Amino acid sequence: MAKDQELIAPLTETELDELASFLESDASPEQAMDLSMLQGFLTAQLVGPEEPLPDAWFGLVWGENGERPKWESPAQQEHIGDLILRLYNQLSDELRSEPPTFTPMVYQDEERQLDIAQQWCYGFMLGTSVNAEGWQEMLDDDDGIELIAPILDCADDEARASMEEAGDDIAQFEHDLAAALPEIVPAIHAYWLDRAPAPKRAPGRRR
Repeated sequence: MAKDQELIAPLTETELDELASFLESDASPEQAMDLSMLQGFLTAQLVGPEEPLPDAWFGLVWGENGERPKWESPAQQEHIGDLILRLYNQLSDELRSEPPTFTPMVYQDEERQLDIAQQWCYGFMLGTSVNAEGWQEMLDDDDGIELIAPILDCADDEARASMEEAGDDIAQFEHDLAAALPEIVPAIHAYWLDRAPAPKRAPGRRR
């Protein structure tokens, strides 16, 4: 299979498990994203004011301190990088399908059977920092902030503390948000598409 075709092939469950295991392994830096956070982060790149090239965001997958994984070999580095880019391209296809088929990758509180959206939301908001100036327009706009506020509140420790002080059930809030993300995320994407001519969006590519 040609390299370009390999990078657009959706990840299998086995490959998702492999990527998740590597992200949480001792080979990855301590601040590396987990799979849920990574999907949120990649989603922000795809639905924002413009789509940056992977070189602009790839290093943040491993943390904000410039650390990199302890690769066993160049082949392993290329393989894991390709899995990340395939996840990125898979998300792109899900978000651009009609209707969108996006589903967030979230964890579950097995005791209460509630979805946990915090890591996904952390990743999404970190993703907005790649183009903080561009995203600011949404944060300053009444319609925009209404769309992104639940994600922002889920990721923000002060907002979570305020909700808890008000007697809100944070776990239920996260569960309800996870259920709403398949509608919220395409709406955020539409918000940006409606405000400017769609730029020429470059596909994901290996570094």
